[in-house]
Amino acid sequence: MEPGKISTVLRRLARALARCVLVAILLPLLPVLFLGIPLAATLTVITTGFIIEYGAAPVGLALGLSPWIVFYILMCTETGIFLGLYDIFNTIGETSPPVARFLEKTHQYSRSSKSVERYGILALVPCEILIGVYFCAPVSWVLGWRENRALLVTMTGYVLSLIITIILTMGLFGVLLP
Repeated sequence: MEPGKISTVLRRLARALARCVLVAILLPLLPVLFLGIPLAATLTVITTGFIIEYGAAPVGLALGLSPWIVFYILMCTETGIFLGLYDIFNTIGETSPPVARFLEKTHQYSRSSKSVERYGILALVPCEILIGVYFCAPVSWVLGWRENRALLVTMTGYVLSLIITIILTMGLFGVLLP
């Protein structure tokens, strides 16, 4: 690869990482600054969100954070992960000829199948619930779905999972810790 192309790739990867950090880490820290939420608990939820996604909700609630704050932190974290991954894959797809050829073939397949073209993106909801964002972002990118639309559908599955997890956790804590 030529030196000019390498620097372009590195700049784009740095921009993708910066977008991820801004949305997934810095935005969740706003309540710490403005509402006096504990920094350690917030950082714990962010870190756990990167690892187990909506499964981090019980951790935040156990640390004494409000369900609304836990919801906000995990929504930001999930959105940042999706956007960062999508940008990284976009960079690879636009700078690597073999990957670009692979993408063209998969886009042709998804356009040739009416059911995949029309309803395929809806499969991101159960994929998010069962597998997570680390699967949804690459699949969205490979099948050529627009980033904003894929993010919206992915986040729909995430919101459902997160709300159910928060409600069940609060109920469990209510029973175990009256």
